[in-house]
Amino acid sequence: MTSIQDKLGYIPSKKTDGLYATLMETSGEENESWLYFIRVEGNEENLQHLQKQLEKVDWYILDDLSTFDLELEHPVSAQTAKEMSKLDLNHTSFHRKFDGILKKIDLDFNKKDGNETKICKTFDILGYGQIEDFIDDEDLDEEDLVSEDDTENESVDSESGSENEGVEEKKVDLKKILKEKKLLNKKE
Repeated sequence: MTSIQDKLGYIPSKKTDGLYATLMETSGEENESWLYFIRVEGNEENLQHLQKQLEKVDWYILDDLSTFDLELEHPVSAQTAKEMSKLDLNHTSFHRKFDGILKKIDLDFNKKDGNETKICKTFDILGYGQIEDFIDDEDLDEEDLVSEDDTENESVDSESGSENEGVEEKKVDLKKILKEKKLLNKKE
C-alpha cells in the first residue's frame, strides 16, 4: 500500500482555518458545475486579478465550453470548503479545496477580443479543472484518490451486472480528458 505522499508527491497541509474564495466552473459538455475552493490568505492580489478578467466576459454556455464565476465577496470557512469537497453530486469531477499559493493567471485578453474569444481563451487556460496548474497543495485524503485498480474493478463490477442493469455508469478520468484535449489542441 502506497502512502498519500507517494501518490501525490507531497503531503497535503489540510488547513482547517482561514477563508476560501470559490471559483465555479460550469461545463456545457458535462452539464455539471465544479467548485474550486481557493485559500484567500496570501492569494488576495492574484484572486482580484483573476476576478477583474472574468468580469470582462459576458458569460453563457458556448458549445461544449465552460463558464466561470469567482465569488470573493462571500468567502467560506475551511471547514465548509472541506465538507463541500466531499460532496459526490457529479459524474465527471469532484469539488476541490486548495490550500496553496495561487500563481498569477493571465487570460491573455486583448482589447480587440470579442466575447466568444474571451470565453474560448478562458476555457483553454482554466477548463476541466486546469486551475490546478496555477495552485498547489490540494487538500486530499487517502479515500479521495482513485487508483487504476479501483477503476478497473468498477468496470468489471458494472459489466457483471447490478441493480441498474442497462444503465451505463459514466466514470471519467479528468486527467485523461485534459491530456486528450491538450493533444487535440496541439494537432489543430
